[in-house]
Amino acid sequence: MADSRYACWSNAVRGSLVAMLLAIASLAAAPAGAEIIRKEDTLRGITMTREECAAKPQTLWLNVYGQDFCVRYYLSTAGGQGPRPVVILNGDHNGPVDLARWTWADPSKAADINTDNLVAMADHFSKMARTTAIYLGRIGVEGTSGNHLSRKTLLELRLMNAALDALRQRHGFEGFHLFGESGGGRLVLGLAEMRRDIGCLVSGSGQIAGRVPAAQPRDPGRAYFDIIDDVQLLEQNRALRMMVISDPNDQQVPTDRQQTPMVRMLRQAGYTVPHLFVEATDPKRHSVVEYGAVAMGGCVLGRHDLEIAQAIGTQVRRNADTNRRLQDEARAKSSPQTASDTTRQPGRS
Repeated sequence: MADSRYACWSNAVRGSLVAMLLAIASLAAAPAGAEIIRKEDTLRGITMTREECAAKPQTLWLNVYGQDFCVRYYLSTAGGQGPRPVVILNGDHNGPVDLARWTWADPSKAADINTDNLVAMADHFSKMARTTAIYLGRIGVEGTSGNHLSRKTLLELRLMNAALDALRQRHGFEGFHLFGESGGGRLVLGLAEMRRDIGCLVSGSGQIAGRVPAAQPRDPGRAYFDIIDDVQLLEQNRALRMMVISDPNDQQVPTDRQQTPMVRMLRQAGYTVPHLFVEATDPKRHSVVEYGAVAMGGCVLGRHDLEIAQAIGTQVRRNADTNRRLQDEARAKSSPQTASDTTRQPGRS
């Protein structure tokens, strides 16, 4: 019986992953009715009045550190619904920050955001976990007001925490499951240290072991939050089940300096934390969203760690095949002499 249940879930995993990738590709190509959040707005910061906020679907008007914010969220029940939704906090936008001048180091890295893609991701997580899923817009991007220069700061952490409180009150939720990638992978741990209502937590490719400077600005929008000093606060989430996902060849956030030390620290503190090593297919080997959906689905559905690892392993092998094919195609394109050249000039080597 256990094997048949695993086989059924594994088939669902494979089918849902393919469906997600096709849906996102389709939305990116033909964003019918989509709202496009322009990169120019995210670079300078998004401002919004309370009336403008109320006119948009699925928003929260919140005040944090004396500042007003409109937080946008994208709720899906495509796979089912329940009292403890999966909340998705994605990675940072707009490239690195020039901390000395507090501006964008390379504005060319910014890109428009298609909100239909955010809905597609919420749909995918809902289907994988068979419950409600919510894509939560981070500060200054994805429909939420504010300046994204304040990502991963005390201001953003408090804002996301206030958003969870507001969602719980509005929808009557009992608590949350948290998935975060990259910058979001740090936020979910910070939130779990602040709350008592977190069930499953999956952190992927995050800067989670880095310490913040001892001397920080007094402005909470420029002061980064620390998760290491407050690790013991995770104990207040008695049902908490954590997982960390990493690609060892991540070129953006080094696994051996960020995720591995945190996993070791958490285990030394007495937590059981599976560390799932995967193979991403993006150029920097950084994006692990598809693996995160598998891990989160397994966790919410009560699968054993071994079952989740086996499902992840299946996807790793598939992605490894994809990466080899992409590498072969790249080598063929970079070859100085193609087969057609040889046909036209048989006497030349």
